[in-house]
Amino acid sequence: MAVNEEGRQTEIAGELAEAARTLAHSTRIVPRPSDSYELLASLRSAQDSLAQVYAQLAAWHEAAADGTHYNGEDDHGTPGLPAVGPDGQATGLLNLAAASAATTADLVARAHAANAVVRWFDEVK
Repeated sequence: MAVNEEGRQTEIAGELAEAARTLAHSTRIVPRPSDSYELLASLRSAQDSLAQVYAQLAAWHEAAADGTHYNGEDDHGTPGLPAVGPDGQATGLLNLAAASAATTADLVARAHAANAVVRWFDEVK
């Protein structure tokens, strides 16, 4: 069951990044081919959750108000393009990331469905 951990967001994101790096290094081969089915299911679920995170962060950035959430912007941003707010660069890019993550989740779901018809051996022969 998921728990609301608003006070640990950056810590959880760091843990997620570390777990993703570990997984990236460990999936060069799949010692038990039948595990690929469960692996794809878990990755699809994770990708769905990431799409939700990006959408929620986009909404938060869209609602961010100068003087309430931040104190202006420095001189390193794109001239004429706010970083946050309804027309903010971060807002738009996070909305794009959310849509891309949802598309990726759908593609992984399709790969999972295709994988489901294979009669995998439990050990590589």
